[in-house]
Amino acid sequence: MIKDTYQQLQKEHPLLPDYDKINNEFEISTIEDEEFLLREILRAMAERLEQIIQTLEPLISPDPNSFTDLHECRSFTSGEKKQLIDCFRTLMKHYRLLLETELALEPKKDVETIKAVFDMWHKERKQIAPFIKKIKESWEKQVEPKEDLEYLG
Repeated sequence: MIKDTYQQLQKEHPLLPDYDKINNEFEISTIEDEEFLLREILRAMAERLEQIIQTLEPLISPDPNSFTDLHECRSFTSGEKKQLIDCFRTLMKHYRLLLETELALEPKKDVETIKAVFDMWHKERKQIAPFIKKIKESWEKQVEPKEDLEYLG
C-alpha cells in the first residue's frame, strides 16, 4: 500500500511532508507502482503544476487566434497580471526543478524537491485560486459580441 511505503520512506527521510497532507494536495494514493515512489510523487507534482501553468499562461500571453484566450485575458487588470506573472514565475521555477530532479536520480534530491514543491504549492495555491475564480466569472458575464470579436480582426 502506498501509505505504508511512504511512511517507511518518511522514517528514512524526515523532510518528507505528512502523508495525509501531501495526498490531499497531490493525490499520491492513486500511484500504482511503489518501486520508485519518490519519482512517482515528483511526476504527480509535475502534472498538477503543469495543469495550472497551462491554464495561467494564456492570461499572460494569449494566442491572438484564440477567442478563449482573448476573452479571459481581458478580465484582468495590468496590476492583476503583474501578480499573475509572479505566481507563474514561481510555478515555472518549481516545475523546472521537478524536471531537473527527475533526471538526477538521487533520492536525497527527490526528497528535498518534494518538500520544496509541497511548501510552495501550499502557499501559491491560495494565491492562484482567485485567478481561477476570475477566469470562471469572465464566462458568467454577458459581454457584447462586438467587444470580443474586435480582437479577431
